[in-house]
Amino acid sequence: MNLPKSYADTDAAREITHKLYPDALNVTIIDHNADNIVALVDATYAVRFPRGEAAFLRGLHEKYILRRLESTLTITIPRILDEHADPPYIITSFVRGNHVSPSTIRGLSKDRQESFSKNVARFAYTMHRSFSLDEELPLRKELRLDEPDIEEPWSPYFKRVIHDGHLTDPVQDEIAKRCYDDWVKLCDVAPTVVVHDDLHTENMMFDEGGRLIGVIDFGDAKAGTAEQELRQLYRISEEVMLTGVHEYERLSNRQLNVEAVKIWAIMKELADYSNKLKNGDTVHHSFKRTSRNLNRWFPEGEWGKGYKMSDIEGYQ
Repeated sequence: MNLPKSYADTDAAREITHKLYPDALNVTIIDHNADNIVALVDATYAVRFPRGEAAFLRGLHEKYILRRLESTLTITIPRILDEHADPPYIITSFVRGNHVSPSTIRGLSKDRQESFSKNVARFAYTMHRSFSLDEELPLRKELRLDEPDIEEPWSPYFKRVIHDGHLTDPVQDEIAKRCYDDWVKLCDVAPTVVVHDDLHTENMMFDEGGRLIGVIDFGDAKAGTAEQELRQLYRISEEVMLTGVHEYERLSNRQLNVEAVKIWAIMKELADYSNKLKNGDTVHHSFKRTSRNLNRWFPEGEWGKGYKMSDIEGYQ
Protein backbone atom coordinates (compact mmCIF):
# COMPACT_ATOMS: atom_id res chain seq x y z
CA MET A 1 0.00 0.00 0.00
CA ASN A 2 1.47 3.32 -1.12
CA LEU A 3 0.59 6.43 0.86
CA PRO A 4 0.01 9.74 -0.98
CA LYS A 5 2.84 12.24 -1.16
CA SER A 6 0.53 15.13 -0.38
CA TYR A 7 -3.02 15.97 0.66
CA ALA A 8 -5.27 18.75 -0.58
CA ASP A 9 -6.02 21.78 1.58
CA THR A 10 -9.19 23.85 1.20
CA ASP A 11 -7.82 26.01 -1.61
CA ALA A 12 -6.56 22.99 -3.54
CA ALA A 13 -9.87 21.19 -3.05
CA ARG A 14 -11.76 24.17 -4.41
CA GLU A 15 -9.43 24.51 -7.39
CA ILE A 16 -9.56 20.80 -8.25
CA THR A 17 -13.35 20.71 -7.98
CA HIS A 18 -13.77 23.68 -10.32
CA LYS A 19 -11.44 22.04 -12.84
CA LEU A 20 -13.43 18.82 -12.63
CA TYR A 21 -16.77 20.63 -13.04
CA PRO A 22 -16.15 23.96 -14.83
CA ASP A 23 -19.82 24.32 -15.75
CA ALA A 24 -21.20 23.57 -12.29
CA LEU A 25 -23.90 25.97 -11.12
CA ASN A 26 -23.35 25.43 -7.41
CA VAL A 27 -20.24 24.17 -5.59
CA THR A 28 -20.35 24.11 -1.79
CA ILE A 29 -17.12 23.47 0.12
CA ILE A 30 -17.56 21.87 3.55
CA ASP A 31 -14.29 22.18 5.47
CA HIS A 32 -15.31 21.96 9.14
CA ASN A 33 -14.92 18.17 9.27
CA ALA A 34 -11.71 17.04 10.99
CA ASP A 35 -11.12 14.19 8.55
CA ASN A 36 -12.16 15.40 5.11
CA ILE A 37 -12.86 18.42 2.97
CA VAL A 38 -16.01 17.80 0.94
CA ALA A 39 -17.18 19.60 -2.19
CA LEU A 40 -20.86 19.22 -3.09
CA VAL A 41 -21.51 19.83 -6.78
CA ASP A 42 -25.00 20.72 -8.03
CA ALA A 43 -26.60 18.27 -5.57
CA THR A 44 -25.31 15.55 -7.92
CA TYR A 45 -21.72 14.76 -6.93
CA ALA A 46 -19.65 14.79 -3.75
CA VAL A 47 -15.87 15.13 -4.00
CA ARG A 48 -14.09 14.16 -0.79
CA PHE A 49 -10.49 15.08 -0.01
CA PRO A 50 -8.84 13.43 3.03
CA ARG A 51 -6.85 15.88 5.12
CA GLY A 52 -4.16 13.37 6.16
CA GLU A 53 -3.05 9.78 6.51
CA ALA A 54 -5.68 8.69 9.05
CA ALA A 55 -8.54 9.99 6.90
CA PHE A 56 -6.96 8.46 3.80
CA LEU A 57 -6.76 5.00 5.38
CA ARG A 58 -10.31 5.24 6.68
CA GLY A 59 -11.36 6.29 3.20
CA LEU A 60 -9.81 3.15 1.71
CA HIS A 61 -11.94 1.09 4.07
CA GLU A 62 -15.07 3.06 3.25
CA LYS A 63 -14.51 2.46 -0.48
CA TYR A 64 -14.36 -1.27 0.23
CA ILE A 65 -17.62 -1.05 2.20
CA LEU A 66 -19.47 0.95 -0.47
CA ARG A 67 -18.37 -1.27 -3.32
CA ARG A 68 -19.44 -4.41 -1.46
CA LEU A 69 -22.88 -2.95 -0.69
CA GLU A 70 -23.64 -1.62 -4.18
CA SER A 71 -25.45 -4.77 -5.30
CA THR A 72 -27.02 -5.83 -2.01
CA LEU A 73 -29.08 -2.85 -0.80
CA THR A 74 -32.50 -1.75 -1.98
CA ILE A 75 -32.03 1.78 -0.62
CA THR A 76 -29.65 4.36 -2.03
CA ILE A 77 -26.07 4.76 -0.80
CA PRO A 78 -23.21 6.82 -2.28
CA ARG A 79 -21.71 5.18 -5.39
CA ILE A 80 -18.04 5.63 -6.16
CA LEU A 81 -17.77 7.27 -9.57
CA ASP A 82 -14.07 8.11 -9.79
CA GLU A 83 -10.95 8.54 -7.68
CA HIS A 84 -7.54 10.19 -7.84
CA ALA A 85 -4.28 9.22 -6.16
CA ASP A 86 -2.14 12.31 -5.49
CA PRO A 87 -3.58 14.36 -3.92
CA PRO A 88 -6.14 11.70 -3.06
CA TYR A 89 -9.84 12.26 -3.53
CA ILE A 90 -12.89 10.24 -4.47
CA ILE A 91 -16.03 11.29 -6.30
CA THR A 92 -19.31 9.75 -5.22
CA SER A 93 -22.91 10.20 -6.22
CA PHE A 94 -25.03 12.55 -4.13
CA VAL A 95 -27.77 10.83 -2.13
CA ARG A 96 -30.97 12.84 -2.38
CA GLY A 97 -33.67 13.06 0.25
CA ASN A 98 -34.69 14.87 3.41
CA HIS A 99 -33.39 14.66 6.95
CA VAL A 100 -35.93 13.93 9.70
CA SER A 101 -35.10 14.66 13.34
CA PRO A 102 -35.72 12.21 16.19
CA SER A 103 -38.33 14.58 17.63
CA THR A 104 -40.19 14.50 14.31
CA ILE A 105 -40.14 10.70 14.33
CA ARG A 106 -41.52 10.67 17.87
CA GLY A 107 -44.41 12.80 16.58
CA LEU A 108 -45.36 10.32 13.85
CA SER A 109 -48.20 7.85 14.17
CA LYS A 110 -47.44 4.51 15.80
CA ASP A 111 -47.63 2.75 12.43
CA ARG A 112 -45.15 5.14 10.81
CA GLN A 113 -42.75 4.89 13.75
CA GLU A 114 -42.88 1.10 13.45
CA SER A 115 -42.26 1.34 9.70
CA PHE A 116 -39.24 3.56 10.30
CA SER A 117 -37.64 1.30 12.91
CA LYS A 118 -38.28 -1.84 10.85
CA ASN A 119 -36.67 -0.22 7.81
CA VAL A 120 -33.58 0.65 9.87
CA ALA A 121 -33.39 -2.92 11.18
CA ARG A 122 -33.71 -4.30 7.64
CA PHE A 123 -30.91 -2.07 6.40
CA ALA A 124 -28.72 -3.10 9.34
CA TYR A 125 -29.39 -6.80 8.82
CA THR A 126 -28.71 -6.58 5.08
CA MET A 127 -25.43 -4.77 5.69
CA HIS A 128 -24.35 -7.17 8.41
CA ARG A 129 -24.88 -10.27 6.29
CA SER A 130 -22.98 -8.69 3.37
CA PHE A 131 -19.59 -8.98 5.09
CA SER A 132 -17.41 -11.64 6.64
CA LEU A 133 -15.21 -10.96 9.66
CA ASP A 134 -12.66 -13.29 8.07
CA GLU A 135 -12.16 -10.56 5.46
CA GLU A 136 -12.89 -7.50 7.60
CA LEU A 137 -10.48 -8.10 10.49
CA PRO A 138 -7.35 -8.69 8.32
CA LEU A 139 -8.23 -5.62 6.25
CA ARG A 140 -8.56 -3.46 9.36
CA LYS A 141 -5.18 -4.74 10.55
CA GLU A 142 -3.57 -3.97 7.20
CA LEU A 143 -5.00 -0.43 7.22
CA ARG A 144 -4.12 0.04 10.93
CA LEU A 145 -7.68 1.17 11.58
CA ASP A 146 -7.77 0.07 15.21
CA GLU A 147 -4.62 1.94 16.18
CA PRO A 148 -5.28 5.01 18.36
CA ASP A 149 -3.65 7.46 15.92
CA ILE A 150 -5.94 6.27 13.11
CA GLU A 151 -9.23 5.39 14.82
CA GLU A 152 -9.43 4.83 18.56
CA PRO A 153 -11.54 1.73 19.30
CA TRP A 154 -14.55 2.10 21.57
CA SER A 155 -13.08 0.13 24.49
CA PRO A 156 -10.01 2.32 25.15
CA TYR A 157 -12.00 5.43 24.22
CA PHE A 158 -14.69 4.77 26.83
CA LYS A 159 -12.04 3.83 29.40
CA ARG A 160 -10.16 7.07 28.80
CA VAL A 161 -13.17 9.37 28.69
CA ILE A 162 -15.54 7.74 31.22
CA HIS A 163 -13.60 5.40 33.50
CA ASP A 164 -10.41 7.48 33.77
CA GLY A 165 -12.19 10.80 33.25
CA HIS A 166 -13.99 12.81 35.90
CA LEU A 167 -17.23 14.75 35.77
CA THR A 168 -17.17 17.49 38.39
CA ASP A 169 -20.78 16.82 39.38
CA PRO A 170 -20.56 13.81 41.75
CA VAL A 171 -24.00 12.47 40.82
CA GLN A 172 -23.18 12.59 37.12
CA ASP A 173 -19.78 11.01 37.70
CA GLU A 174 -21.29 8.14 39.71
CA ILE A 175 -23.83 7.46 36.97
CA ALA A 176 -21.11 7.55 34.30
CA LYS A 177 -18.86 5.11 36.18
CA ARG A 178 -21.77 2.75 36.83
CA CYS A 179 -22.75 2.79 33.17
CA TYR A 180 -19.15 2.12 32.18
CA ASP A 181 -19.11 -0.98 34.37
CA ASP A 182 -22.36 -2.13 32.74
CA TRP A 183 -20.87 -1.54 29.29
CA VAL A 184 -17.81 -3.64 30.11
CA LYS A 185 -20.02 -6.50 31.33
CA LEU A 186 -22.56 -6.44 28.50
CA CYS A 187 -20.98 -4.80 25.48
CA ASP A 188 -17.19 -5.15 25.48
CA VAL A 189 -17.37 -8.44 23.58
CA ALA A 190 -15.92 -9.96 20.43
CA PRO A 191 -17.44 -8.53 17.23
CA THR A 192 -19.93 -10.58 15.26
CA VAL A 193 -20.73 -8.41 12.20
CA VAL A 194 -19.55 -5.37 10.24
CA VAL A 195 -21.59 -2.35 11.36
CA HIS A 196 -22.25 1.09 9.89
CA ASP A 197 -21.81 2.36 13.48
CA ASP A 198 -23.13 5.87 12.89
CA LEU A 199 -26.73 5.10 12.02
CA HIS A 200 -28.40 8.23 13.39
CA THR A 201 -31.04 10.23 11.56
CA GLU A 202 -28.59 12.79 10.15
CA ASN A 203 -27.06 9.94 8.15
CA MET A 204 -30.43 8.79 6.83
CA MET A 205 -32.38 10.26 3.92
CA PHE A 206 -36.18 10.18 3.72
CA ASP A 207 -38.71 10.84 0.96
CA GLU A 208 -41.58 13.31 1.30
CA GLY A 209 -43.72 10.63 2.92
CA GLY A 210 -41.13 9.96 5.63
CA ARG A 211 -39.95 6.64 4.16
CA LEU A 212 -36.26 5.73 4.56
CA ILE A 213 -34.71 5.82 1.09
CA GLY A 214 -30.99 6.36 1.65
CA VAL A 215 -28.07 6.00 4.06
CA ILE A 216 -24.83 8.00 3.91
CA ASP A 217 -21.48 8.33 5.72
CA PHE A 218 -19.99 4.85 5.99
CA GLY A 219 -16.66 6.22 7.24
CA ASP A 220 -17.12 4.80 10.75
CA ALA A 221 -17.92 1.26 9.61
CA LYS A 222 -16.15 -1.37 11.70
CA ALA A 223 -16.42 -4.80 13.26
CA GLY A 224 -19.04 -4.75 16.00
CA THR A 225 -22.37 -6.15 17.13
CA ALA A 226 -26.02 -5.74 16.18
CA GLU A 227 -26.71 -4.22 19.60
CA GLN A 228 -24.03 -1.61 18.91
CA GLU A 229 -25.62 -0.82 15.53
CA LEU A 230 -29.16 -0.36 16.79
CA ARG A 231 -28.20 1.90 19.70
CA GLN A 232 -29.23 5.04 17.82
CA LEU A 233 -32.87 3.92 17.90
CA TYR A 234 -32.88 4.24 21.70
CA ARG A 235 -32.11 7.94 21.31
CA ILE A 236 -35.50 8.25 19.60
CA SER A 237 -37.53 6.19 22.06
CA GLU A 238 -37.56 2.84 23.78
CA GLU A 239 -40.59 1.79 21.71
CA VAL A 240 -38.83 2.55 18.43
CA MET A 241 -35.74 0.70 19.63
CA LEU A 242 -37.73 -2.39 20.68
CA THR A 243 -39.53 -2.54 17.34
CA GLY A 244 -36.19 -2.41 15.52
CA VAL A 245 -34.69 -5.07 17.79
CA HIS A 246 -37.65 -7.42 17.27
CA GLU A 247 -37.50 -6.95 13.48
CA TYR A 248 -33.78 -7.68 13.48
CA GLU A 249 -34.38 -10.78 15.60
CA ARG A 250 -37.05 -11.96 13.16
CA LEU A 251 -34.73 -11.49 10.18
CA SER A 252 -31.62 -12.98 11.78
CA ASN A 253 -33.32 -15.70 13.82
CA ARG A 254 -31.27 -14.82 16.88
CA GLN A 255 -31.97 -12.96 20.10
CA LEU A 256 -30.41 -9.60 20.88
CA ASN A 257 -29.62 -8.16 24.31
CA VAL A 258 -31.93 -5.18 24.75
CA GLU A 259 -30.02 -3.89 27.78
CA ALA A 260 -26.81 -3.89 25.73
CA VAL A 261 -28.52 -1.73 23.07
CA LYS A 262 -29.49 0.76 25.77
CA ILE A 263 -26.05 0.83 27.40
CA TRP A 264 -24.39 1.43 24.02
CA ALA A 265 -26.62 4.47 23.46
CA ILE A 266 -26.07 5.80 26.97
CA MET A 267 -22.28 5.41 26.85
CA LYS A 268 -22.03 7.26 23.55
CA GLU A 269 -24.03 10.16 24.99
CA LEU A 270 -22.00 10.17 28.22
CA ALA A 271 -18.76 10.29 26.24
CA ASP A 272 -20.04 13.15 24.07
CA TYR A 273 -21.23 15.04 27.15
CA SER A 274 -17.90 14.58 28.94
CA ASN A 275 -15.87 15.66 25.90
CA LYS A 276 -17.96 18.75 25.28
CA LEU A 277 -17.69 19.82 28.93
CA LYS A 278 -13.93 19.23 28.97
CA ASN A 279 -13.48 21.30 25.81
CA GLY A 280 -15.89 24.05 26.93
CA ASP A 281 -18.05 23.42 23.86
CA THR A 282 -21.38 23.70 25.65
CA VAL A 283 -23.09 25.71 22.91
CA HIS A 284 -22.67 22.90 20.38
CA HIS A 285 -25.91 21.16 19.40
CA SER A 286 -24.50 17.74 20.33
CA PHE A 287 -23.97 18.91 23.93
CA LYS A 288 -27.60 19.97 24.04
CA ARG A 289 -28.68 16.68 22.50
CA THR A 290 -26.73 14.62 25.02
CA SER A 291 -28.07 16.72 27.89
CA ARG A 292 -31.64 16.17 26.73
CA ASN A 293 -31.22 12.43 26.33
CA LEU A 294 -29.31 11.95 29.58
CA ASN A 295 -31.96 13.92 31.46
CA ARG A 296 -34.58 11.60 29.95
CA TRP A 297 -32.69 8.52 31.13
CA PHE A 298 -31.15 9.84 34.39
CA PRO A 299 -33.04 12.97 35.49
CA GLU A 300 -31.28 12.96 38.87
CA GLY A 301 -28.08 13.99 37.07
CA GLU A 302 -29.49 17.37 35.95
CA TRP A 303 -27.37 17.24 32.79
CA GLY A 304 -26.57 20.59 31.22
CA LYS A 305 -27.77 22.52 34.26
CA GLY A 306 -26.61 26.12 34.06
CA TYR A 307 -26.10 26.06 30.27
CA LYS A 308 -28.37 27.46 27.61
CA MET A 309 -30.70 24.75 26.31
CA SER A 310 -33.45 26.90 24.74
CA ASP A 311 -32.67 26.01 21.10
CA ILE A 312 -32.41 22.28 21.68
CA GLU A 313 -35.58 21.30 19.78
CA GLY A 314 -33.95 21.06 16.38
CA TYR A 315 -31.31 18.63 17.60
CA GLN A 316 -33.35 15.94 19.29
